[in-house]
Amino acid sequence: MQFIEASALGVRAAHCRLRSSKHSIEFHLFPMIHIGSAAFYENVRERIERCDVVLFEGVRSLAVKVLTASYNLAARSKRLGLVTQRDGLRLANMKGRSVHADSSAREFEAAWQSVPWHWRVAAMVSAPLYGLWLYFTASRESIGRHLGTEDLETSEDIERFADLPELQNAVATKRDARLLAAIAALIDQPRNHTNVAIIYGAAHMRVVTRFLSDKYGYRVAEADWLHVFQYAV
Repeated sequence: MQFIEASALGVRAAHCRLRSSKHSIEFHLFPMIHIGSAAFYENVRERIERCDVVLFEGVRSLAVKVLTASYNLAARSKRLGLVTQRDGLRLANMKGRSVHADSSAREFEAAWQSVPWHWRVAAMVSAPLYGLWLYFTASRESIGRHLGTEDLETSEDIERFADLPELQNAVATKRDARLLAAIAALIDQPRNHTNVAIIYGAAHMRVVTRFLSDKYGYRVAEADWLHVFQYAV
């Protein structure tokens, strides 16, 4: 199953609806890309407004702010005509329905400090530099080329953290655990929730679908595509 499709024309994200015969809650998965068209994020907003609960990502940390400088800087390029997820999908007016299902700043910083110092320095320096390079040179095609994401990990995905388990723990494992705990709490302690939206990075959706399938018997009942951005502007 594809969460993000990068084709010759552009990039699309799947909106997957998962249902289980054992549980009343329907989960709506919105695999996120952190830079896209304003129309994409508006489309996502219109859909999540129909849901009772929204589980969302985001870590408020200085380290994260620096690490995400790559796409934040790229989004400032008027040539690309794209915006960041943070600017395009504001959840401020969804208070009461939105649940932060990510690591706290303190939790992330503790995990980040376990990463060898030289790797931390390299990441903090290279992220802004890469962002500047994207700002001046990137096209929609060059950005979209590497965004494809499926439910099965590729060899490239596995090798990315092969020598850096501490980094994987900080940016993936710990955050996945917080998200799965939030999902389990909704299922195990049901209230009046019937539709739950999950807004999280596309790679994290692999863990979500496996968890819902293996533990609670959920299956993908429906899916359609949302255009993240097209290459021709």
